[in-house]
Amino acid sequence: MSDYTFITTEENFLLQQALKRNKQQLRKFALIGFIVLLVAAIIPQIYLYTHNTLGDADESLFSYKNAWFWVWMICFVIALVFALIKVTDIRYWALKKDLVALQKATLQAPMEAVYLENNDTQTNIMIKLDNQKKRLFYWMRGALEGYRAGQEVEITYARYSRVIIAINKK
Repeated sequence: MSDYTFITTEENFLLQQALKRNKQQLRKFALIGFIVLLVAAIIPQIYLYTHNTLGDADESLFSYKNAWFWVWMICFVIALVFALIKVTDIRYWALKKDLVALQKATLQAPMEAVYLENNDTQTNIMIKLDNQKKRLFYWMRGALEGYRAGQEVEITYARYSRVIIAINKK
């Protein structure tokens, strides 16, 4: 069903561009996490030390002097960053693996669902193969016009990240 071939120079370039965009997105999420950490760490301290005595404020769980406060805060930021990554379909490590392995695959199957995400800048496709119980998800940049659920397609994709390189109607 799938044959694995080497990625062409143009496809390699497209994957490098996708990797660059993913890296920028990861940096943005890390910056958002750091800013949230600063805001969430500073505002409770201001409130705590202005409305309580110094001794009571130092003994509070919300005090920056309490180790559990920092454990909770760092766990919150890590969860936030991973939630942002999951919601926005960042595939940095899979794209990097594709660039190292330089393998693409093709498959031919009917599309089960086609839907747009991220303000119509990304198309997601769901395919369920006859011989497998699980569904496969693929994504590509841009809006995919003229494709509907149930249509038979041939997809050429980067093997590990499932980034669509080419899609053709059958």
